[in-house]
Amino acid sequence: MWTIGNLSIQNSAIVGALIVDFIIQWVGWGISASLQTDKLYDGLGSTTFAALAIGTLTYAKFYYARQILATVLVVVWAARLGGFLVFRVIKTGKDSRFDEAKKQPLKFWVFWTLQAVWVWVTLLPVMILNGCAHNPSLWASDVIGVILWVAGFVLECSADFSKYAFKQNPANKGRFVNIGPWKYARYPNYGGEILQWWGLWLLSIAVLSGGYWVCIISPLFLMCLLLFVSGVPLQEKQAKERWGNEAEYQAYRRSTFLLLPIPKFWHKEKKPLTESSHA
Repeated sequence: MWTIGNLSIQNSAIVGALIVDFIIQWVGWGISASLQTDKLYDGLGSTTFAALAIGTLTYAKFYYARQILATVLVVVWAARLGGFLVFRVIKTGKDSRFDEAKKQPLKFWVFWTLQAVWVWVTLLPVMILNGCAHNPSLWASDVIGVILWVAGFVLECSADFSKYAFKQNPANKGRFVNIGPWKYARYPNYGGEILQWWGLWLLSIAVLSGGYWVCIISPLFLMCLLLFVSGVPLQEKQAKERWGNEAEYQAYRRSTFLLLPIPKFWHKEKKPLTESSHA
């Protein structure tokens, strides 16, 4: 047992979760690389989140309301996102992120290893919370955290399903999505994802003390990953290649925020000047 201040963590559960996490991802990589498929990637990633959350809760056996709620929220998030991503990749037949990587085992291994790091680091606040014997009463951060999680969950669901519906319409083939939350933000799905993990971090802070505050790395790491590594940069590159020269897309970029669907009421596109004709 590792104790810092009034916080007792069954440290071996967190280390064990790290080992299990990497085993799952590397086995997934081995199978996927040999078959040159990307269909296992998202499913195993989200399943690992749920497995580690449930595993650390049952190992520590501290079944307080805060721990149970956090674990349930992780499982709901994993089931919804994982199910949607797996359905999408099966429906479309591929994940464009891995068109080249799945044919290059070492490059593909980097993606799977990055996913292992993403799972463990992002889930760290919940794993710490689940191993905590300390059970403080309700904090304002608990309420704010749940509100943020719900808002993020609704936003991400809305973004995913509106984009899917848009792409299913043959008339929209080759166009960029600009309906629902996408009308006001270019990546509302990532905005919702970030809100959910800040919410889970807030739900955990009532039990934190000493060095365990390091788990703030969870939402910060997720933000960095989505904004600078595997999320926005890849999507921005694809979008600029497809629509970068279109005036409509350039106007769309100017009139939207990056993550949160907040209308730019102050933004009005200026109509292009045209020369008047003379008879």
